[in-house]
Amino acid sequence: MTYLNHTSLRAAAAVLTGIAGGATAQAMCLWGSDLSRFLPPMPLLSLAAAFGAAGAGALLADAWGRQGWRGCLLSILIWPVATVLGACLAVMPFGLVEQGWPSNAVLALADAFATTAPLGIFAVLNGITSSVHVAAIWLISGALVHIGLRAERQRAI
Repeated sequence: MTYLNHTSLRAAAAVLTGIAGGATAQAMCLWGSDLSRFLPPMPLLSLAAAFGAAGAGALLADAWGRQGWRGCLLSILIWPVATVLGACLAVMPFGLVEQGWPSNAVLALADAFATTAPLGIFAVLNGITSSVHVAAIWLISGALVHIGLRAERQRAI
């Protein structure tokens, strides 16, 4: 019996959630509410969202892809958490750019996280709640992440 390789699960979770985050960001730019005109350009936002979502996916990889109704329920519960965490991570570079080149990198990261995280959360929640298209892409992406990681878990065992 082979055991699940946690590194490959985390890598798969990072890739799948990164794709989902990038797709949701593109949908926010294309079909979002009036707030979308204040978002960064689509390529920049999509790249930032993909990296933020990938980080969240890698951190929360153990929650996805489990079998049965409990696995589905856990995925449904963890998807909004991953979305919020991914949004917070995605906007951190924008906060660092705003501060200029810091002398203390750790304090700069903490300050960038504290000041920009609410903006990321607000932007994503606004996109999901104000557009049916964005909400549909967000929901479908979450389901596909669960299905993809379930297949990864089954392949590894």
